[in-house]
Amino acid sequence: MTRRDTRREHRLPTGRQHEITAGRVALNVAKAYGRWVRRSPDTRGLATALVALYPAGGVAHLAGTDPLLLGALGAPAGLAAWVGTYKAHRSARYSATVAATAAGVPVWLATAAHYGITHMPVLVGYTTAAALAWSGYTWSDVLTQRRAWKTQQAEWDTLAATAGLDGSRLVAVEDTRLGQRFRIDIRATGRTARQLTRGDLGERIAATLALPAERVRVTIDPKHAGQIFILVQTRDPWAEPVPHPALTGGAAEPVAGRCRSVLDGPFVLGLDPDTGHDLELVVFDRAGGRHTLIVAATGGGKTTLYHNVVEQATARTDVLVWAIDLGKGTIPTIWGHALDASAGIDEYDRALAILTWATIVIKERSRATGGRNHTPSPTAPVILILIDEMDTLLGMDSPIGHKAKPLVEDIVRRGRSAGVLLAAAGQRGTVQHTGSKDPHANAGNKIVLRVNRASEMGNVIPDWEIQGMPNMATYAQGVKGVALIVDAENTWRAGRVRDMSDLDAVQALAARRGRPTATLEPDIAALLPGYLERHRIPATIGHGTVGHGTVGHGAPAGRLVPLPRHDHDGGGNDGRAGGDGGHGWGVDPGDEQAIDRLAKGLVAEVEAKLAGMPTPPDRPTSLADLVAAKAAFDAAEDNDADTNRTLDVPDHIARPILTLLAERGADGASPADLVKATGKGESTVRRWLAIMRDHDLIVSRGSTRATRYYLPEHDPEPDHGK
Repeated sequence: MTRRDTRREHRLPTGRQHEITAGRVALNVAKAYGRWVRRSPDTRGLATALVALYPAGGVAHLAGTDPLLLGALGAPAGLAAWVGTYKAHRSARYSATVAATAAGVPVWLATAAHYGITHMPVLVGYTTAAALAWSGYTWSDVLTQRRAWKTQQAEWDTLAATAGLDGSRLVAVEDTRLGQRFRIDIRATGRTARQLTRGDLGERIAATLALPAERVRVTIDPKHAGQIFILVQTRDPWAEPVPHPALTGGAAEPVAGRCRSVLDGPFVLGLDPDTGHDLELVVFDRAGGRHTLIVAATGGGKTTLYHNVVEQATARTDVLVWAIDLGKGTIPTIWGHALDASAGIDEYDRALAILTWATIVIKERSRATGGRNHTPSPTAPVILILIDEMDTLLGMDSPIGHKAKPLVEDIVRRGRSAGVLLAAAGQRGTVQHTGSKDPHANAGNKIVLRVNRASEMGNVIPDWEIQGMPNMATYAQGVKGVALIVDAENTWRAGRVRDMSDLDAVQALAARRGRPTATLEPDIAALLPGYLERHRIPATIGHGTVGHGTVGHGAPAGRLVPLPRHDHDGGGNDGRAGGDGGHGWGVDPGDEQAIDRLAKGLVAEVEAKLAGMPTPPDRPTSLADLVAAKAAFDAAEDNDADTNRTLDVPDHIARPILTLLAERGADGASPADLVKATGKGESTVRRWLAIMRDHDLIVSRGSTRATRYYLPEHDPEPDHGK
């Protein structure tokens, strides 16, 4: 017989291992009841405690416990329960229920100790009180939320399993205007947040929920690398259009004295469908101004967006709008008198004049404030320059691109603190369309409307995918007027721009706005060539006024070009306003007073343009001498000192260099500092520095990138080279 058989024979005779005893049954029942209570400890545990409390009252009666001593414990027990639960849950209803239950336990024990538990009134009273306590606790807001949370967790577990996100954990759920936003802990999934946001997780979840792919977005939690956000839009965000209140009568027209300042809040351009919040654009606040770069494909909604910007800007008491729209002339035509200045189709001279005015304003305001942030007011307003179709002004095919680029670069580099701001739009965010990298690099705001390819997003916002921004090539397909607005901190919001596609209604709104009430500082306005004459007289053409209040190439009525315009289109137009064969000047030939005013204005303008011009030299310079001088300047860094001494240094180069070196003293300045001070290219500045050094105006110490320049009196090595 084996050892195992011996053990079996030793056990079998007893037969007790198969006996069903009362103790074993009671133990199994107790275990089953415990498991049942654990599945819902809040409600089932409370019910068990309330049932057990009744016989506890009988024990207190049999033991002869002092009822007054037991009852005295009710108040402190209730207070402790209230403080503990309210601090944890911030729910008055829940805390009141728990406090009443806690206070009722000593009161019940005191009552049972005095009367016993066999009396019918005691039994009925306790049963009623216990039922009320259990119901109040069970249906309190805290337990209702707790049960809903468990349901959501179970639903997420099912969704995560089908979406391939096993191991994830639901952290929080937030109701949005159109659905829900989930915060998910992904640390146990073995994948990173970046992997999930760049993958097809959103598309898999959308497929599971039977939603369009664009209605599920997965983004990184910027405060926790192990968590992601999943936004689910269960309702269609584009079911309703976004009308403009100024066109539908939903907003009162601005009234003089009650208009808002630009500092009172951002421009409102549309609606974020997820939250119902406004799509906002900050162009100026206490921290200064922000340039704006706008990119959209043809038909992407740039014009509608611009109408919203102009509407918001013209409703502020301390903003002037200057518009440049050389391609279609829509903004000058529609907004007319509401603009302070404008340039329409092919009005290149006027566009250059506007940009030149802006650079003068920047210089004069900076001179007055020392570079401090400008404080806008109705007599010193923010100037917002709108440029539509940037390539017509700055692109490679623009006939004035070489003149406009340095002016725009000056504006985007130095205009923020002076309150001169640019909002430029183009079809692409590449240098070929923006003219240079400056509009992109210095734009505090970037707006992307509908684009044709996702790669265009990268030209404007290189890290858009990492930030979880929507792809504007696929976002809300078939919906017009969608926009992504990103600020300097990469905070973004996407939504739908207010509908201003009815140009007749917009033009009527512009007519109601009338001329701007804000005015430039008089001393600065006097320095702007032609600025004071831009509203000189009402203009007419040929035998009558052009309809819709416009003159010539989309120019607003009453906005006469100070001097005859020279077209750059190579056509036969002589550039003069009028449709009468090129013989009109924008006035009625029969109006002698108008012609008189025009003549006087033109004379004053010519004199203003000629003022300060250099006197012609007595002897002309030959072309050969000019070519030789150009060659000598190009070789300035390699010339001998005698050759460089024959070259004169112009005042606009020498002055900023000598001024900066005088300010720096013994610290000197690097080549980069001097490039910034002059605003010229690095190679050009190095040539001038070589010439100034050979003129003994400055000295240099060091080599290559370590070179520093000083005034001779601050030379750190005065005996160097002697």
